[in-house]
Amino acid sequence: MLLILGFLCNMSHAWGQTAYTTIMDRIRAELLSQASNTTTLDNNVTSTLATLQSNGSWPDVNYAYSATTYTADVHINRVKTFAQAYTKSASSYYQSATLFTAIVNSLTYWNTADPQSWNWYHNQISNPQRIGEILILLDTAQQSLGTLRNALLTQMNRGNPSGQTGANKLDVATHFMYRSCLTANDSLMQYSVDQVFYPLVLTANEGIQHDLSYHQHGPQLYFFGYGSVFVEGETKVAYYLRGTPYALSGSRLAVFSDFVRNGFLKALRARYIDYGTNGRSISRENQLGVGVTSHLEKLKVLDTAHVTEYNENIARLNGTQAPGYLLPSLHSHFWRSDYTVHHRTGYLFGVHMTSTRTAKQENGNGENLKGYYLSDGSTHIAASGNEYYNIPAVWDWSRIPGTTVPYITTIPLRTAWGVNFGTTAFAGGVSDSLYGVSALQFSDYNTQARKAWFFFDNEVVCLGAGISSTATQPINTTVNQCLLNGAVSANVSGTVNTIANGTYSYNNTLKWITHNGISYYFPAGGQVQLSMQSQSGTWRSINNGGSTTVQNMNVFQLWFNHGTAPTNGTYAYYVLPGQNMSTYDTTAVRIEQNNANMQVVYHRGLNIWQMVFYQAGTFHKDSLTVTVDRPCALMLRNAGTSDVTVSVADPAQSSAPVNIQLNLPGIPQTRQLVATLPSGPYAGSSATYHVNSQTPVYAASVITAVADAYVRGGSTYGGVNYGTESLVLKQDATVSYTREIFLRFNVGALPAGTSQVKLRMYVNYANTSIATVPWIAQYVSNDSWTETGITYNNMPAATSAVDTIMGRTAGNYAEWDVTDIALAQQLADGMLTLKLVSGLAGATTDAIFTSRESSDSTRRPVLVCSTGSMLRKMMPATEEKADGVSIYPNPAGAFIYVNTTERWLRAELRDTAGKVVKMEKLDGRQQFDFPMNDVQPGMYLLVLKGTGKQLVKKIVKM
Repeated sequence: MLLILGFLCNMSHAWGQTAYTTIMDRIRAELLSQASNTTTLDNNVTSTLATLQSNGSWPDVNYAYSATTYTADVHINRVKTFAQAYTKSASSYYQSATLFTAIVNSLTYWNTADPQSWNWYHNQISNPQRIGEILILLDTAQQSLGTLRNALLTQMNRGNPSGQTGANKLDVATHFMYRSCLTANDSLMQYSVDQVFYPLVLTANEGIQHDLSYHQHGPQLYFFGYGSVFVEGETKVAYYLRGTPYALSGSRLAVFSDFVRNGFLKALRARYIDYGTNGRSISRENQLGVGVTSHLEKLKVLDTAHVTEYNENIARLNGTQAPGYLLPSLHSHFWRSDYTVHHRTGYLFGVHMTSTRTAKQENGNGENLKGYYLSDGSTHIAASGNEYYNIPAVWDWSRIPGTTVPYITTIPLRTAWGVNFGTTAFAGGVSDSLYGVSALQFSDYNTQARKAWFFFDNEVVCLGAGISSTATQPINTTVNQCLLNGAVSANVSGTVNTIANGTYSYNNTLKWITHNGISYYFPAGGQVQLSMQSQSGTWRSINNGGSTTVQNMNVFQLWFNHGTAPTNGTYAYYVLPGQNMSTYDTTAVRIEQNNANMQVVYHRGLNIWQMVFYQAGTFHKDSLTVTVDRPCALMLRNAGTSDVTVSVADPAQSSAPVNIQLNLPGIPQTRQLVATLPSGPYAGSSATYHVNSQTPVYAASVITAVADAYVRGGSTYGGVNYGTESLVLKQDATVSYTREIFLRFNVGALPAGTSQVKLRMYVNYANTSIATVPWIAQYVSNDSWTETGITYNNMPAATSAVDTIMGRTAGNYAEWDVTDIALAQQLADGMLTLKLVSGLAGATTDAIFTSRESSDSTRRPVLVCSTGSMLRKMMPATEEKADGVSIYPNPAGAFIYVNTTERWLRAELRDTAGKVVKMEKLDGRQQFDFPMNDVQPGMYLLVLKGTGKQLVKKIVKM
């Protein structure tokens, strides 16, 4: 037995020796292939050899430590070039004694000087890797380095791969592997390989995410930059180790293959990168075009199951085939990174968002100095692929494509590295892998907007609503800013012309414009501005290591100007790659809703509905009605048939189920879908269901108001009855402008087993400030009023508050939860009177609701009664980070902390009836604690008051 074990150990050691030789031969071949042009190699050696000093240093290299720059690595890179020439048989310096002496001298100087960098990357990654490469190149040389070799091996032993993540772990482990081969150290080799392949798993930390995106420096999207370094390094090492006991295989190979094919490569059009996936590398010249075909050639050997797919990608990347060659249609939302990419044969469309879960595109090491707006809903629109190639040097960085932000002339520099997160949780999208919709509830820079992108085959519909700002600068939504290429044509007021270079402003007159094969259609007009002219800049202006040479490029800029301090603004545009606007059917897509509550688009040709609900609500169109009990994004396919596909996702990633009521043409009765959504690292991903005759019937009934009226105050109107008119709601400092609504229902007719009752009203009209207005439902115990007799002067008093919601825009349903009072009145006299009042005074806070006299029965005031599994009402409050104010915690405990960008005179806490519960004087403070320990549990309104301004926020006390 001992003989057998000894034999096996000897065989293992022998195989290890063979493996080290094989691996180093492959590394050596790779290093020599990097110097494929022998003439260039020899010329470089000749010029640098001529300036090498007798002590082994170069006079043009600064070896002294500096806190800001590091150029000593020029030295070690030159020595690598020497080693390549010395070991390349085609070189005139092959096995040159003179060159070998220079190699020894320069390595000796390096070993003695050991020049350190301020950047750990040089000390622990790049310099040890270069030393390892040089020693491997020279390992088979006729002449020996002697003791210098051991000294350099000792110097290589820097860094700790176990303490790193992702690409950094791989980079450190790679030179550990070099050292293992050079020393034939089996245990070190096993450790090195384990560390190299350790990142090839799905993780919630830095590295490959569960959605196949890539993170580095925190939860920051980095498909390229660190991601491309990761792909290159893993592929390179796996290629070196193939066929040895250390070869990549099994689940780690499967994860790596999946990541490369279904993550990494999806952010490319031809060889060009979606600039939103490149981190701070966007500020480096030529970095938006990559050469990854050599990695894919290696992967064909390592991952033979996907050779055809790699070949197709190689053909697109190296330009031997068109960018859309054999490209499958695909829609991917990477929920771990708040990134969406949409592929069609003719184009790529990417959207880069951030949320409270993800970090914005970083700066660091003096790079990406102007990328302030890069992650705020930026869009990458590419047909040929090179639309943005090297444009960063001349970009107007206040107009990043896709963003809705203040226009600033001086770009602030954020704190370095991946520490700057988004400010709202609602950023994400729903996808069925072919179509999808993504949305961002944007709130930053004293600016708010609800932004959504609806993806089809020939169109991407881009909508914005609720655009409000207190910033002092104009607010722009940039449609695109890319390289100007070719003639530009436009339809202005019905006339089509070619547009000469220059600047233009269009006041609701621009119908569409076509540039470089991509058209932009404006269904609702807007204040659109166009610039086509030369722009200049330097790489140094965005990267401290960039060139100071002035770059000049012709640039196409197209944007909406929302003006200064807009309130509830909107925009709408279609991006139409490859479409001929003279024949394109603009009726194929309908924008059904575009407001701060919901955004809905219908594609007639595809029979696809896509919807974004920013709060619980109902969408109604003809025979289609969709009601959701929480914010979500959803998509309906094949509506009107007997089997409808419903895809749903929660962009806020709360993981709670979404209860959906659906009235669908083609399926009788209202159906209830309880959409259970993925959780954990899959939170934010989509769930798909089929709704048909087998889907549970929604157990709800409707009770229509038996009486309704509004009343109006003041001496002129206080005695007037408005019992048969539409219902008007408004609060005003002048009582004659105040209107309040009364409704009466027969709750004795509530079905047995009723578990939830909601008052539902249809909004016919809403003024511009309505989204900031609390609508308060109150219980009135006196039911003796009559529809044709009630006036402001004789109206009964309210008894108690029931529920408060924020105002809804026109075309939506508003719902209040009145369950408790309705069930109580069912057991009492069977009648329920409700009064609606507005919680905010102002000239633009009024709304009109449909009354029970309406000819459309679906829009009359009703109580919606649910039995069994009820729809939950939306949480009445969440942590607020909008309107330049942050309130937390909310729901509140003993206190709330309020952080604002404006100064306030006092803060009032009101109950839902409008009564002031407590008040704090602020005297101009912007941040303050508001005690809540003496406040009873319930829902309240926090009213901040300043000179000529007021802000209302909903608070829940637990």
